[in-house]
Parts: sequence; C-alpha cells; structure tokens
Amino acid sequence: MSLLNYRIISLTLCAFLLSACSSVNLTQNRVPTSNTGASQERTLPPSIYSPNKTSDVSTEQANAYTAAKASYEQGDYQNTLDIVENTLLGTPSSIQLDAYLLAALSAANLDNATNALRYLNQAGQLPAARHPDNQNRLQDTHATILEYFGNWLAAVNLRMDLTYNLPLGEGEDNQAKLWLAVQNLTQQEISELYIKQKPLLNGWLAVSDILRNQALSTEQQLTVFERWRVDNPDHPAALSPPLDFQVMTSVKEMAPQRIVLMLPMTGQLARASQAIVDGFFASYYNQKEAKASVHIINVSHYSNINDALAAANEKQPDVIIGPLQKNNVAQISRLDLPYPVIALNQLDINQHPKNLYHFSLTAEDDIQELITFAKQEGATKAAILSIQDTWALKQSDEFRAAAEKANVTITSNQAYANTPLGRQNAVQSLLLINESYARKRLVEQWSGEKVDSIARSRKDLDYVYYIGKLDDAKQIRPLLDFYFADQIPMLASSTLNDSAPDRSTKDEDIERILFTEAPALIPTSKIDNALTKIQSSNILQRLQALGADAYLLANKHPLFTLLPSTKISANTGIITMDENGIFHKRPEIMTYRKGSLVHATNNQFFQSAEDSEK
Repeated sequence: MSLLNYRIISLTLCAFLLSACSSVNLTQNRVPTSNTGASQERTLPPSIYSPNKTSDVSTEQANAYTAAKASYEQGDYQNTLDIVENTLLGTPSSIQLDAYLLAALSAANLDNATNALRYLNQAGQLPAARHPDNQNRLQDTHATILEYFGNWLAAVNLRMDLTYNLPLGEGEDNQAKLWLAVQNLTQQEISELYIKQKPLLNGWLAVSDILRNQALSTEQQLTVFERWRVDNPDHPAALSPPLDFQVMTSVKEMAPQRIVLMLPMTGQLARASQAIVDGFFASYYNQKEAKASVHIINVSHYSNINDALAAANEKQPDVIIGPLQKNNVAQISRLDLPYPVIALNQLDINQHPKNLYHFSLTAEDDIQELITFAKQEGATKAAILSIQDTWALKQSDEFRAAAEKANVTITSNQAYANTPLGRQNAVQSLLLINESYARKRLVEQWSGEKVDSIARSRKDLDYVYYIGKLDDAKQIRPLLDFYFADQIPMLASSTLNDSAPDRSTKDEDIERILFTEAPALIPTSKIDNALTKIQSSNILQRLQALGADAYLLANKHPLFTLLPSTKISANTGIITMDENGIFHKRPEIMTYRKGSLVHATNNQFFQSAEDSEK
C-alpha cells in the first residue's frame, strides 16, 4: 500500500524533529493530575465542636476558629495557619483538635507535607483524639493529605480502614474518595494490594480492573460489571455503583463508527507516524467486537492542513486523530471543527476551541509526577543540571516553570558542556563546592599558609533534576558521590531512558537515578495490550503506545466530557483530562537495580544514600 512506502530516516533526526514539534502546556488553571481537585482541597472533616454546647472555649477562641474556617474556605491558607497558631493550638480546649486538623490541611494546601503531618501527629497526641469519632476524623484528614500529595496507595489503605470504622450511614463520602484513590493507582500498586488478599479491597480492585481492561468496549465493560454485581451483591460497589459506570450507561451507544487518522505518512515524520499507526491498529484489533471503519489521510499529500482537514471531514468521522506537527495544530485551532479532533500535540497557549482535544508525549507530565513523588518525602528544594542540547534546555525551562507553580525552590540551574571539565565545573557550582574552594584560597592568601581542608556539599538540596541521556547521567552520579553528595538523589524524565544500560555501565553509577516511563515500555507491565514492541527504539515504542492510547481515547473521550474525574489506565500511563481538553498521563516511576528496570518507591529511593552511609 502506498501509504506504507515511506522513506526511512535516521532515528536521531526523527527524535530531533519530534522534539522540535512538541510543546509546553502553559495553561495556568490546570489541576495537577496527582491532586484530588480544587473542589476537594477545602473540604474539612466534620467537626464535633459546637460553640453553643462547649463551655471551655472562650469567645475569643470561638471567634478565632470561625475566622480560621472562613479563611480556609476562601483559600487563604497562610492566614488560616496564622490564626490557629496564635490563638488556638497552644491552649487546651475542646476546640484544639479541630484547630490542629485545620492547620494540617492548611499546611498541605501550602505544599508543606512535613508540617501537615506534624500538625496531624500533634492532634493525635491530644486526649480528645482517643474518642472513636475523632480517630475517624484523624484518619480522614490523614487520607486527604496523602491524596493531596499523590500518595494514592497509602490513601487507599487508610480509606479501607475507615470503611470498617465509620458508623452506618456515614461512609458514602469516604466510599467516593476510596474509589477515586483506587482509580489513581498504577498497575504495580494494584498488584501490591491484591497480594494482601482482603476480600472487600479486592472487590474494589476487580471493579477498577474492568475499567482498565483495554480489550473491552464501553458496552462490554458495563456487561462485565453487571455480572460482577450479581456475583458480589453485598459489596459496596454493587450496592452503590461508582459514578463512572452510571455515566457510562449514557455513552455506551456513542462508540465511534468512523475514525480518521490524519498524519504525515511520508516525509521527515513518516517513521514517527508509522509507529503511531502501528500502535493504533494494535489496540484496534485487540478489541473483540464490531469495530469502527478507519481512514488514513496523509497530510503530506496536501498543500496545507486546511485541505487535509477538509478531506478528513468529507469522511463524516465520529472523531479525527491528528495532526502531529505543532504548526498544523495551531492552524486548526483557529477553525470551526464540525467533528471532534484529538490532536497529537499541544500549543503553548490553548484557548480550548470546541471539539479540539490534545494528547501528546510531553515532559511536563513526567515533571509533575516526579515533583509529586518527591513531595511525598517532603522534598521541596531542587537543582537543575542539564546538558546544553536545545531540547534539554527547553526541558530545563519546563521544570523551572512547574517547580514555581508547585512551590519547589530551585537552588541552582546549571547547563554544562559535556566534557570532563564541563561536568566537573557544573557539579562544583551546583553543590557550591567552588565557593568552598574560593574560601580556602582566600584563607591561604590571608594567612600565607597552606590550608588542609575537604570541600563538602551544600545541605539545602533535596534532589537534582537531571536532563540528559543515560550515558550522560552515569558520568554525573560518580561526581556527586565524590563531593559527598551521595545522599542527594537524581530525578529525570523518560528522555533519560533512551536505551538499556550497556555492559560497561557500573550499577552504582545509575542505581540512584529515578525516572519516569510509559507502562508499555516496562518489561513487567501487566497492562492488557496487544503492542508487539517491534520497534527497537524507546522513542518509537513510546509513539506506538501513544497510538494505542489514541484509539482508546477515540472511544472514550465522550466519557471525559461527561465525567471530568474519569481516568483510564493505559499504555502511556493513567490518563486524565483537564478543563482545557488536554489529556495528561501519569507515568510509572522507575529506577535501575543491578542493570534491570524496576519500580521505585519513595523510601527506597530517598533513604538509599542514608542507609549506605550507615
């Protein structure tokens, strides 16, 4: 077929072109995929305090608590903390527990996990905390804080405990939050929970698995769920089905009948487009049902994207996948779109025109997940270290912008020449070793004597965000160790994982580098997909996964518009959609152990250097 007779180009050129046509989502109102959403940020656990029934609370304290709650509900979290710190926390009273919980939630909303958990722990030490109702409130607050910082696995465990402990008739809100937490779990976390063999929990996981099964259509998922309800009539999810299934009932007849792929099948991006098409049809043929008809429009055969779009519209499709190039996406964003279009790129500024959605492989989603992961351990001070390639400098800007939004302090930003001296100078500057040397030279000049000293790394740094390839990174880790910064981990996006480590790579040079990756590229992934992984390049494998997920979104995008909290466990990660029609992915977080790719955990990663030091 002529569409498949494309010219093979070098992989390096392909990667460069893809980088050139990618973009950053600078939407200011985006809710991070790791958070439960703005609608839940200001929700307070029910209080047992009543100013009309409590005699040990002064008028001043009662007024202060009312003012603190009002300030919290208005989103002024620092003022809330100031009020409770100055008036309520230091004085024993029946309102003190409420004040500590309010402080904990305020600290969480200020992105301070350490203070949030400290306030919560102090609340747990109060005599009032022994009351069963207050134990539930403490646990609910703890779960809310964990959800805010994206620690979904721990949140699920806490909400499961609340399921057993809450009085009859008071568990509806907790059940909704439990379901949301389960839907945010990665497949690896799902597997970890199954091992516990808890029947009630396994029921929730089984329901989630129904939605994660990519081989099922919406109608088939509803059928399987109804069978599960018959087999498990007493399970909470059977008695009160998750909202996802209720909404899916209204969209089961909305499966597309005609899909158009609008991609540059010849020319410079032909190889990238073919990988997307391969992934699309792998997912397409994996569904065991009557399928939509698919048409391919080769954008390269048209003089401009408007003509290509007109040809696609002539097919009267239910959904169009593409275009790929950023400039083409910009052009169609100014047009009236009669049919839904899922563009495979994003714009710097997106005005969310009707029927235009965006789905692409961007470093921004990787960065968001890494920042969230680090915050779970209270890590909020980072440095940026980057090679000087154009794509790397662009990603450095993306991390800096994301860090600013997430209240992460950037202590240093270094771009280095990839030479031994360039690497050494950059690491010395990043760790302030150069300043230590300068002080030593100054003392020697002043004293006229040789000073015997050892330069030590700075102490105000939680991690280094590194931008480069794996072969570049394995040159940096030994330098950090040499300057006594072995306790400082390195974080990176999936661009680091360009290839498997070669045989000459030392384990200790890469084992403390943590990076994001699409589930489809992980050897132990249990995602039900039909990707053949015939591509040898990680870049093309990710594009194959993008194509497979594009088919899923072609079928599921109406669900996202009807239920904004919709999540799909897919080949590129857990997919969500923000209010601007941009699909975001939550990738897996990986590291290397003895040369093999493995899942990373917070404690394993952030404590490994400390343990080795001991």
